[in-house]
Amino acid sequence: MANTPTGNSLSIFSVLEALKRRKLIVIIPTILLSVGFTLFAWLAPAKYRATATLAAEQTTAPEYIKHVAPQPLQMEDHLWMVREALFGQPVLEVAAKELTAYKNAQGNVPPEAIEELKSGIEIKVEGEHSFTLSYANGKDRYEAMNVTNKLAQLFIQQTSASRTQRTQETASVIDDQLEALKKRLDAQSKEIHDYKQKTVTALPEHIDDNFRQLQSLTDNYSHNELKIAEDGARRTSIMNEMHELEAKGVLEQPVVEDIPPEQAKLDELRQKQREFETRGYTPSHPEMKSLLKQIHGLEEVVASKPRKTKSETTPTYLEYVKLKSELAEVEQRLAGYQKEQQRINGQIATFNGLIHATPQNERVIEDHQREYDVGEKQLHALLDRQLDAKLAKGLEKADSGVAFAIVEPAGLPSGPYSPQRARLILMGIAAGLGMGLALAFVLEQNDTTFGTVDDFQAFTTLPVVGVIPSIPNKGGKKNKLKNPIVTITDPESVAAEQYRILAMKLLQLCAGSDTQVVTLTSAAGGEGKSLTAINLAMALALTTDRKVLLVDADMRRPRISEYLSMTVPAGKGFHDLLLRPEDSTERYITKVGALHVIGGSVPPSNPVAALASLKARALFERLKQEFAYVIVDAPPTLPIADSHILSGLSDKVLFVVRSRETPRELFQHAVESFDAANLLGAVLNDVIYQRSRYAYAYEYYKKSAA
Repeated sequence: MANTPTGNSLSIFSVLEALKRRKLIVIIPTILLSVGFTLFAWLAPAKYRATATLAAEQTTAPEYIKHVAPQPLQMEDHLWMVREALFGQPVLEVAAKELTAYKNAQGNVPPEAIEELKSGIEIKVEGEHSFTLSYANGKDRYEAMNVTNKLAQLFIQQTSASRTQRTQETASVIDDQLEALKKRLDAQSKEIHDYKQKTVTALPEHIDDNFRQLQSLTDNYSHNELKIAEDGARRTSIMNEMHELEAKGVLEQPVVEDIPPEQAKLDELRQKQREFETRGYTPSHPEMKSLLKQIHGLEEVVASKPRKTKSETTPTYLEYVKLKSELAEVEQRLAGYQKEQQRINGQIATFNGLIHATPQNERVIEDHQREYDVGEKQLHALLDRQLDAKLAKGLEKADSGVAFAIVEPAGLPSGPYSPQRARLILMGIAAGLGMGLALAFVLEQNDTTFGTVDDFQAFTTLPVVGVIPSIPNKGGKKNKLKNPIVTITDPESVAAEQYRILAMKLLQLCAGSDTQVVTLTSAAGGEGKSLTAINLAMALALTTDRKVLLVDADMRRPRISEYLSMTVPAGKGFHDLLLRPEDSTERYITKVGALHVIGGSVPPSNPVAALASLKARALFERLKQEFAYVIVDAPPTLPIADSHILSGLSDKVLFVVRSRETPRELFQHAVESFDAANLLGAVLNDVIYQRSRYAYAYEYYKKSAA
């Protein structure tokens, strides 16, 4: 039944309507803040302000020291120095004694006086060379002038004295820093040199040589492994042959040879030759050349001398002796190879360690070098600063630099500058108006009620059967008439006419159906449900010539008899009729003009049981037979269950919604609890038509009726 709730549409019409409705929310904060600001403006103590003008002067410096000479051309650049001098403790203590309260005080001025003085000092740049100095917390005109002039004089003295002291202190600090930096650079340089000496072979510049040496050693190692494999295989072969010869008895015929010394020496040299070859010596190597020369000489000597034997030997024995000699040579070579491999392994490990240590050494040296480079840059910077300090010191002695002078001393103020009463009052009005508008805006944004028919139709698909305007009295207040039954008391009013239109619509809607009983209810109390039921029933009774009955079925708070100024006899209320539906209805009906009314009564117990009984349904069937139309004033929907039971006993349900009173969420929740087919529509009650876009139509009707 309901669309998605949306905020109130923004237009000039809606803004003006909201301001008119929320006028008190806007007016009250405006009045309160205006009064508060006005009281503050009149009660705040007067404060005086005096202003002196100071300017920076500069003598022309030589060209070669212009970069160290102060530049007063942009006063903003020197503002920090001005504040530092003015807010220094010595200046403030002396100037504070110019305050009226401490003019004749002995000893130091209290800290609170210093803070008060500091809070009143104002500095403002006026041009490239000048600035103004003001004191704005003066209790009287003379205090403001005297304190300002004293501050200006103390500032001139302080800047003149501190400039020379600052130059000397700067030069001394630079000299100390320069000496410490030189010592640190010397220590860093020695540390880098010592580290390089310690790791000379593992430095990055030797890494290529280390890789080449490692590759050469690896190749030699692999070459020796091949030779060891070959000699190992040969040794195995020789041993197998010797075992075969021993099995044939070759050792049973020993032959004793007479080996000459030259032959033994020759065998020794040949063994040494094989060792050199395993090391990779070529025949062109100097040591290999010398060894080969000795071998050739001994071979000639041995060849020239016949071999002597003590006895003749068999060829098999000679073969065995040859194998034995060769086995000795092979084992000797193998031992040499193993020794060489151990040496190569050690060298490989050494070079691997150097290569792996190179990155770490490189990082260490880079860190040291980086620190050294930073130190060198700092050294050069300090040397430049030392030179600048010396130049500045000379500039001070030559009376060339920045100086300040009082251009215009502070005069006597003509009047207080604070508080600015007119401005404060205007600020209060503006602040109050802004706060009121903000509060009105927040309240308007949070207002989910229906202000106009357009708001209601934009929210729900439930048709609007009637729009009842607000019923004002002569004083302009709403709903304060002694008898608000306008269909009787003011039949020519716009409201009475709208009730008649509502009655005509109801007759049209009921004409095409069997609708006779219409129940009026609302989401909650206070929405004008009972008044709408009375006026609708009265307009219906005056419009048609058929019998119309109004039933006050609100057994919690019956109001119809009160509005109609009628008395309901004891035991003759609607609840009593529910308990005795067989009684004649004439005994319970009171006629008000053409309208038949059954007044309400408050039962001693919960009336839900009586409404839900078969007697209640039988009663409504009787009423439908006796009357053409029955208007039932039911209780609100959400608090209690009565209206839901009455909707089942009725043909249709008509919802009453009060403008600017019924929240959308509450209405939606109430409507969703009914069967959509049973809902006839809604009556928008208490609409202020003067604020609607259709106001001209109502005004035209009122003028015509008048």
